[in-house]
Amino acid sequence: MKYKTLFRLALKFLGVWLAVQGILGLVVSLGVAVVATLQLKRGQWDFYIAQIFETFLQGAWPSVIYIAAGAYLFFRGEWVVDLAIPSNRRYCHECGYQLAEPVGAACPECGVRLEGVGQSTSVDEGGDG
Repeated sequence: MKYKTLFRLALKFLGVWLAVQGILGLVVSLGVAVVATLQLKRGQWDFYIAQIFETFLQGAWPSVIYIAAGAYLFFRGEWVVDLAIPSNRRYCHECGYQLAEPVGAACPECGVRLEGVGQSTSVDEGGDG
């Protein structure tokens, strides 16, 4: 398995973990609000309901952020993967040196022989013969 695929799978796993943590946080916040509401007596309803709602919202924001971050990493994490492991750039497979310009048969950084250097991949457009 290539490193980029492994990194992509790790980001998807992290996205699922964050979303589950966020959902669990929302359930806990909602449970606390329901229990606090059920414990109110008849005369206290008007005074405490706004306070309970505010407490729920304060506990829910981190959970919503976790869910949003998890959903982004799971569904749209390619940008993070491409930023961490760029593709379509030539680089030395041994040391990671970017080979921006044509070089010889060896990496200028570590000296490892580069595969495919000197082999022509274009079709010969010669003549008839």
